[in-house]
Amino acid sequence: MDDQAMRIPAVSLTLLLVLSGAVLSVSRAQETPAAATAPSAATAPAQTVPAAAPAATQAAETSGKTAATIDKTPLQQRPYRVTVEVGFSGSEAGDPQFRSEVVRQIRDGFQRMYGAMWNAAIRESNWFVPGTAEALERLEVSQLETRYTEKDAEKVLLIAVECHRHGFDVSCREHDVRIQELTPLISRSVFTADAVAHAACELGRDSFRPILLYTAQTLDKSELEFIVQAGMIIPPDPSAAQLREGDVLRTFLRQMDRKNPDKVKLLQRLDLCYVRITAFNQVLGAAGLPADEQAVQAEGIESAPSQGWQDSSRARGVLLSHGLVPFGTKGRNLQQIGVRQRPIADSSRVRLVLQNRPDRPLICLRVDQVAKLRQTDANATPPVRILTDRRGELILKTDPENPTFWLYAYSGSTLLARVPYAPGLIPMDTVKLPDDSIRLGVEGDLYLLRDELVDMAAEKAVHMSLAKKASEAKNGTGFLEAVAAMNELPGKETFGLKLNEIRAPAVDRAVQTKNSAAKRRIESLIGKMSDSLTKYFAPEKRVAEADELVKLRKAAGLPEEEPAGASAPAPVRPPGSTP
Repeated sequence: MDDQAMRIPAVSLTLLLVLSGAVLSVSRAQETPAAATAPSAATAPAQTVPAAAPAATQAAETSGKTAATIDKTPLQQRPYRVTVEVGFSGSEAGDPQFRSEVVRQIRDGFQRMYGAMWNAAIRESNWFVPGTAEALERLEVSQLETRYTEKDAEKVLLIAVECHRHGFDVSCREHDVRIQELTPLISRSVFTADAVAHAACELGRDSFRPILLYTAQTLDKSELEFIVQAGMIIPPDPSAAQLREGDVLRTFLRQMDRKNPDKVKLLQRLDLCYVRITAFNQVLGAAGLPADEQAVQAEGIESAPSQGWQDSSRARGVLLSHGLVPFGTKGRNLQQIGVRQRPIADSSRVRLVLQNRPDRPLICLRVDQVAKLRQTDANATPPVRILTDRRGELILKTDPENPTFWLYAYSGSTLLARVPYAPGLIPMDTVKLPDDSIRLGVEGDLYLLRDELVDMAAEKAVHMSLAKKASEAKNGTGFLEAVAAMNELPGKETFGLKLNEIRAPAVDRAVQTKNSAAKRRIESLIGKMSDSLTKYFAPEKRVAEADELVKLRKAAGLPEEEPAGASAPAPVRPPGSTP
């Protein structure tokens, strides 16, 4: 009995130890499931478990993961996806530690400058080698369009660091993936290695071009409204602010594929078409409305607008173009993009050619440079007269007060073209002037014809007034003389013939030169003038005038009809009709 009694506790103790071990194993398995299922280092293939991924690969993976999230974010809250490639050349470029340190300093510098506004991958380039200004200058868009896609990045900054015995040359160009365009080269020389990264960051900032997307016209249709990418993300460095008043936007159109909205079907750059920023950073009230709309009326007393915050994601500006352009309109699957670009030079050397003859420079062409915002504005200052040289070139200097100018190009006394231009954006530029001489000639002739119509209307009003006074005075002779003078004035048929004399040669010239755009504009101008003539010489107006003259004739004491064979003045007929 004693042995049995002793065996029972021993069995119980054994059972307790077994259960405790099982519980401990289960808890460890729950805490580290990955370790339990992972293959051992001895049996796992070496290539499947890399010891450490390269920094570039990690950055690319991170960028790819965040890109999918960012694409769904509203544009004004979406950071720019930026890739920065740094290429080196020269003696010190052979030191890996030097290259790594410069890239690290550039990464830190852009982070301090842009913060969350950029989602950047910054690395030493493995293809842009050697990194020289000459190599950057030779780069073509075709070399980059397959290397960088919108899925990878929206902006690409290419930085070249050239190491010399006496210092360093730093150069930069920006490639915008969405509009497939490279900026002009900008460079800077520094003397110490510590200054390389600082210069690279400033050149990258000056090359970087913010993107604005057109949304609608203002209520009065005088300006265009835009939203700014990452506009609600304020950069830590004030010098990196995306917009300021007077900034100039170059315009682009992207027609997206209807079946695949992420695919670009057609990309178009609109030359000689700018938007000049007039307002941004609109102050919003607490309810998200403009501050001036927050004011309310209470017992006839207007309250002060509520203090709100600034919406830096919206801007508006004036469209500047030489003619009708497909920007600022509505279009299905159409992205209308404004690219903010600031001057990188004090002037632009511009070569002028005709759009239909780009191989022939316009030599000794008189150009008036007019400083004003809209083409219809009055000239605030006298125009600056410039002549193109033997190469058809002229130099247009920048003006901080007037970032855009209007250029009036004359061929002799004939106004050839009237176009806007923003100097300094492209240091060496070629401007293809539209041959608007035909349209502008028609425009001038129509102004003269319109003035003639106004003068005729004023003269008719004078004679009608004289006829009324003669009728009141019972002066039949004076009445008939006034009516006879009215009948001598040109009528609708005369103005119609003059209008056709303007239209026919202009259309023939446009057809001969194969200028279909000029032909359309001419027909539009002629059509508007024809409508004006139709309204002025409307049949109901002529009938009303004839009825009034009959009443005035009767009041003057004249018979309703002239005696047959009498040598009196001509009978009364509706004014404006052809004799």
